[in-house]
Amino acid sequence: MGGAVNCPSVMNILFGYIILTVFLVLVCIEPNQVEARVEPPYPPDYELKALHEIAAELGKKDWNFSENPCNNNSSWFTPPPTHGSQAINNSTVTCNCSFTNGECHIVVMYVLLVLRI
Repeated sequence: MGGAVNCPSVMNILFGYIILTVFLVLVCIEPNQVEARVEPPYPPDYELKALHEIAAELGKKDWNFSENPCNNNSSWFTPPPTHGSQAINNSTVTCNCSFTNGECHIVVMYVLLVLRI
């Protein structure tokens, strides 16, 4: 009669399919293009109170106190002027959110007011 036939076991076949599937998933999957955006925490209340007092003293009406001054996407941040243009007014609050306790603190405030006489 003939020689012995080596048949792979069902477990070996399943293991091979699993390895092949994992390989294909890892090779074919595209990197996730979704950008996670985390809102920074608000600065402490005493810093927000100081901003209210500064705004009142300077007559600033364009600061929106319902927005987080540390998010750089609000009335608290004036983007730099584009090439060839001049910024007439600038109100920028810069925060440092790298404290180990997770707090954000206002570290720089730049206010340029144009007085018309």
